Amino acid sequence: MAWADAIGTQAISSGVRNNGTCWICKYVLLKDCGRYRPQLDVRAIEHLCDVSNMTTIMVDDSQADIARQLRSSIRTVKIPSFPKIQNSRNEYRDNDLSRSASHDVAYLRHTSGTSSGLPKPIVQTQWGVVGCLPSFPHPKQPATFSTTPLYHGGLADCFRAWTSGAMIWLFSEGRMPITGRNVIDAVAYARSQSSAAVKYFSSVPYVVQMLADEPEGLRLLQSMDLVGVGGAALTPSVGDELVEAGVKLVSRMGSAECGFLMSSHRDYAEDKEWQYLRPIVDSTYLSFEPRGDGLSELVVKPSWPLISKTNRDDGSYATSDLFEAHPSIPNAWRYHSRADAQIVLANGKKFDPSPMEEVIKASSPLIQDVLVFGTGKPYAGALLFKASDDPSDEDVINAAWPTIHLLNGKSQGHSRLARSMLVVVKLEDEDPIAKSSKGTILRRQAEARFANLIERSYESKRVVCPKIEKIEDSELTSVLKDLFAQILGWEADIYQDLFGQGVDSIACIQVKKLIESTMFPEKSPRLPTNIIYDSGSISVLCENLNRIKRDGCLRNTEDEIGEWELMRDLSEKYGDFTSCSTTCSAKKHGDVVVLTGATGTLGAHILSTLCRDVNIRKVYCLLRSQLQSTPKKRMADSLSRRGLSGEDKIKGGKVVSIYCELSKPHLGLSDEDWTRIITESTTFIHVAWSVNFSLPLGSQAFVHHIAGTREMIKAAVASGARFVFVSSTAAVNSVFTAIIKENVSQDPSHASPLGYARSKWVAEQICSSAYQQLPDASISIVRVGQLCGNEAGVWNMSESYPLILSTASLAGCLPDLRNQSLNWLPVDQAASAVLEITLSAGNGKRESSPDMPVYHVLNPYRSPSWSQLLCWISHTPGSSEFEIVEPAEWLRRVESALGSSHAKHPSQALLGFWRGRYSDCQSKTVQLPSQFEIDSTLQSSPTMRGLKPLGRDEVVGMWDWIQENAKKL
Repeated sequence: MAWADAIGTQAISSGVRNNGTCWICKYVLLKDCGRYRPQLDVRAIEHLCDVSNMTTIMVDDSQADIARQLRSSIRTVKIPSFPKIQNSRNEYRDNDLSRSASHDVAYLRHTSGTSSGLPKPIVQTQWGVVGCLPSFPHPKQPATFSTTPLYHGGLADCFRAWTSGAMIWLFSEGRMPITGRNVIDAVAYARSQSSAAVKYFSSVPYVVQMLADEPEGLRLLQSMDLVGVGGAALTPSVGDELVEAGVKLVSRMGSAECGFLMSSHRDYAEDKEWQYLRPIVDSTYLSFEPRGDGLSELVVKPSWPLISKTNRDDGSYATSDLFEAHPSIPNAWRYHSRADAQIVLANGKKFDPSPMEEVIKASSPLIQDVLVFGTGKPYAGALLFKASDDPSDEDVINAAWPTIHLLNGKSQGHSRLARSMLVVVKLEDEDPIAKSSKGTILRRQAEARFANLIERSYESKRVVCPKIEKIEDSELTSVLKDLFAQILGWEADIYQDLFGQGVDSIACIQVKKLIESTMFPEKSPRLPTNIIYDSGSISVLCENLNRIKRDGCLRNTEDEIGEWELMRDLSEKYGDFTSCSTTCSAKKHGDVVVLTGATGTLGAHILSTLCRDVNIRKVYCLLRSQLQSTPKKRMADSLSRRGLSGEDKIKGGKVVSIYCELSKPHLGLSDEDWTRIITESTTFIHVAWSVNFSLPLGSQAFVHHIAGTREMIKAAVASGARFVFVSSTAAVNSVFTAIIKENVSQDPSHASPLGYARSKWVAEQICSSAYQQLPDASISIVRVGQLCGNEAGVWNMSESYPLILSTASLAGCLPDLRNQSLNWLPVDQAASAVLEITLSAGNGKRESSPDMPVYHVLNPYRSPSWSQLLCWISHTPGSSEFEIVEPAEWLRRVESALGSSHAKHPSQALLGFWRGRYSDCQSKTVQLPSQFEIDSTLQSSPTMRGLKPLGRDEVVGMWDWIQENAKKL
């Protein structure tokens, strides 16, 4: 019953206060015994002016008597009269007067200006003030005590109380400092004087934290029926402690543009999830649109009664607030970050720095504030503002490092903070850092103010370990292990594959910088860009660094033995299946599929298709281990961000997600999981692979996948299941023949000269070896060609073609790729084709052919052309305007745009690839690609038989999706 009284939004009431002037309600509807009466009385107005520093109010003719009674220090401004409305319910009658009232301006409020420091005025109508708020007619409503300023959220607290005929007490912020002791005394006074029990407490988070630190303050909070917080984020650890202590804590969410939106009001005795907001279950009012990485953006629809601003053509307001869903509670959402306040690194990776800043700030009294930076940079850093001159910079870093180290182990890889990127700053007392009214740092202003310091941090030569010349060879491994721990927040195994352990490209850049700046003299040769990935493990990296120290350069092992010889060696090393045999004789019931790569684009569409297939009893998804989330959540997020169905099957148990290590015996599974898979599975589909075009074949990342292919085949054979390896046409597309056959190539030169393509060729040889050595095994290969967006246009913004097209808004042009055909296959059709081939009755049966089956899933048509695509998208309504230029000119403009200090775009990572392909495109002779045979594929796949060339609608759909998602890059 008390929901509307105590749990409304903070932002609804942010009345504009400028130079001592406040515009309050021209006409306020207040409920009293079923009648409405105009405005406030004299005493109430004077009190409002006192506690919020108002000097001017607005009145109409009907309120002239009240205005004359006000003291002389309060200035009144006359406005046109507004008729009274006689209505006993919280709604307007459908007549001219009520329509006028619903749209008439009551007052102005403003946004907080958290990011930019520039608040924006928002018009509030009479209907938005009180007309749509719930009211409770029964007597003896509990009273509210609000510490929220009237110019911020206090006015909304007043409205909620008044529409229910309830009393509200306001803390006199203008007359005394807001301390824990003063709040406790004020509440005690209110309770002694109030005719209604003071049982609701409304506040901003820092006041609640202040009270929680004092035993008497905690008892005060425990005595309340509700403790509502809003306006900013309450530190999760503080909120958790309060809830455990029995405080009925509720989080409120609103905005200046849309008023009150939702709260975490719930069954307080049973439900402790105070951070998860519970919106109205009606998509015509509020909706959550997937934005990737398991996050969704809150969108307020035109029918929402408090909406006063729109930013979409349909009248909706996209809030830029990102939320994550509760893993088990339906329609429960936890605030994650602001899409427009995230840090975007040079590689396009994004993260919200605010939670990190709050946790680091709370880690030590030596730290006054924290500002995480990194926009447009390869990795992040942090400014630590120390509270006084007493501690040294190193003391401040030592105080913060244990917390940062812990965060690094739990956070997304690209948001990690290296110790070398912690910069200590001492602010002068007279020159504090700018903050919003909510107490948050104004990020843009702070980044501009400390721009020089931030730039220098990326050039730092701070020594954290001895120079390499002073380190014995036997000690170098230990030193390198410590450097990795500084970056990762956990210790890496020195012999295991770094990529397999979760060491990403950003960590490699950070570690490489540490090695260069702390272990080598300044005049030493620069380390190779990919030295860490190429080395693969810490032990091999140690050997390579010693070789550079000794020889002055790093000899390339692949050049010594020959790339093709390495391909053959790997094929032979991992192609021995003489000891492999079937171990499962149990009778199996229904089709059970084991799938790898289900979090990738193709794998996710395969999984979604399997979920819809009633003939599939269960799907086991094998995932590479991650620290950030559970396997079930990763699977649900993967489907959600692509708009695919199947989340219900994950919750219902048809899809079972398990962490594994594919390159290890028994796939690195526990005995229990291994036994379940071997006894139940009927089909293995191996999709997982590193799509990284900068890694050489000899990198541990690809060796890990090659070894994993062998272990997957052994698992399929042990269970008596069929095995399908999803390869790539890149494994054979360097064949100089008119037709590329549906068979295994024996020539390593047939693979494209990329580590990715060559690793796929090696894996195909391993499949072929298993097929020859194991006469009872059912093994086949499906080579997939260039994929594109699905039926809804959803693609993958990290791929080359979407990134090329996304540069239209970045560089104002697109390249004229002559002789380029759009032989792209929509990924949903590719997924259907792969499954039709996999589950077809004849697939893998020896009597059909003595050779291992190979299938080509690709678009065989050489139309439309790239030129046709450019024509279609250039005539699309609302399309970004762009020029069509030569590839070299397009590349020059993209490089120029990316060189701007304000430009941030993930295409930065593909510049090297594009330079090699397009920089002198005019002088190159473009060779038409060979045609792939698809006879066997057509026999097994109805989808492939019904395939048609890409049409205008499909291309435009993908273009629209790319344009929309390019705005988020």
